Amino acid sequence: MNERDQFRRAAIEQGVPEDEVARFAELIRFQVHAGQQAEGVHAGRRGGRPRLPVGMPWPTCSEGFPLPFLLRLDCAALPRVPDLALPADGTLLFFLDQESARDACGIEAEQEFARVVYVPASAETADGEYVVPADTDMEPFLAPEHELYAGLQAELPDWLDRSEEWLSATQIQLLRDMPHRKEMSALVEQLWPERNWHLPDDVFVGGYTISAQDPPETFMVDPERVQQGWALPRAERMVARYEEEQRVMREWVPLAQFGVPDEEYVNARFLIRHDDLAARRFDRVLSFCEFTE
Repeated sequence: MNERDQFRRAAIEQGVPEDEVARFAELIRFQVHAGQQAEGVHAGRRGGRPRLPVGMPWPTCSEGFPLPFLLRLDCAALPRVPDLALPADGTLLFFLDQESARDACGIEAEQEFARVVYVPASAETADGEYVVPADTDMEPFLAPEHELYAGLQAELPDWLDRSEEWLSATQIQLLRDMPHRKEMSALVEQLWPERNWHLPDDVFVGGYTISAQDPPETFMVDPERVQQGWALPRAERMVARYEEEQRVMREWVPLAQFGVPDEEYVNARFLIRHDDLAARRFDRVLSFCEFTE
């Protein structure tokens, strides 16, 4: 029995109708939360120097500047997340030049300043070494280090607590179809108590995207489908837009989200399609660096 089944069973035992439980359970997303506090399993490290496969150069942008290394996740140690096909072993390394990524014009342009490297457990590795191009004023860099300790937690969409004036017609109908949602939200918290967190220091794998402004999914919709929606009446157009964003959210998942060191208002967000994650196609990860102020 996985975590989602555990929730369904507990909610039904509390007397919530099965059809309502099923609707609510679809909204639950499970994620790994890793932080500095020594709670849970040791799962990786922020900052420092990465271990790269022997012979692999340090990732760079097109102009040859090395990308700052920010995060290592040890896949074998990470708690297993329902519906998230993380590698069973090896390490995931995250590189990001946050300043260039923020200044890039568009999703495609941003990607040259971000990289995710998967290192299989069988690979022979060595400490990565970067080279700063000659005749530049770029200073040597290594992000400050701290260990990460991870646990599993459940997450619900933030719109569940909003008033109807801020919701789409589809969301309003969902709320009306779940009169026991407050009891079920409390059950989620009871089964998976939220860990204390501080985004500048912590890391989230899976779950919903963290967004101070528009979430990445709003920029990832199919423009042709959105364009087709303009021919519909406003109410139907809004429903179509909501459904298109939900399609994107079903296809994509946050591989890692965390605050950037020494950048109080910058969040790093790396998203990947579920099928690419299962196939270990980490070259298809998309970066969405966010300035929150």
